Amino acid sequence: MQLFLKEKVSAACMVCFCFLIQTSIFHVFSMQQPVPDLILICVCIYGWLRGEHSAMFCGFFGGLLIDIFFMDIIGFYALLYVYLGFLCGQMHRFFDAHEYRIPMATLVTSHLLFLLVRFVLLDVLNGNFHIGYYLLARCLPEMLYTLLCGIALYPVLLFVEQRFVQASPKRKNKAKWKIGDSSAPIDGGGMR
Repeated sequence: MQLFLKEKVSAACMVCFCFLIQTSIFHVFSMQQPVPDLILICVCIYGWLRGEHSAMFCGFFGGLLIDIFFMDIIGFYALLYVYLGFLCGQMHRFFDAHEYRIPMATLVTSHLLFLLVRFVLLDVLNGNFHIGYYLLARCLPEMLYTLLCGIALYPVLLFVEQRFVQASPKRKNKAKWKIGDSSAPIDGGGMR
């Protein structure tokens, strides 16, 4: 229960922090240029580190913040981020703390999917069919900025996850056991 609360509180704090940075500092310095999507970075990295449940929580919470402050419809970005959190959380099976390529490839893929769905649902339905201009002028710079911020933010989130969230003695002892080890406990307490 304590680990569950640590995970949720740390994820909520990180999403709030990224929302504040994305909507205040990056918008001031952008001057009509695309800004990196820090909430999507949190969703992808938490999906990579913890799985789909935590990524869906981050996606819903971050999307709801965007919907409340910037949209006319409540739930659009929350739903989009929840679906992306579920898809990114499927990559948790391949988790390795020293691997950078899979989370960054997941980030780029999910961001491209996010931008295309947003284009179809917000622009095409309003009569804007200029996909070439949208891809070159909006998607490519925003994906590049998001990737660079993701590369910088991944070690920070990994450090926080390893040092503060999962730093309980039970977790450390269970991490030393390997699959098939006969000295491992049979109680099944480590399963979720």
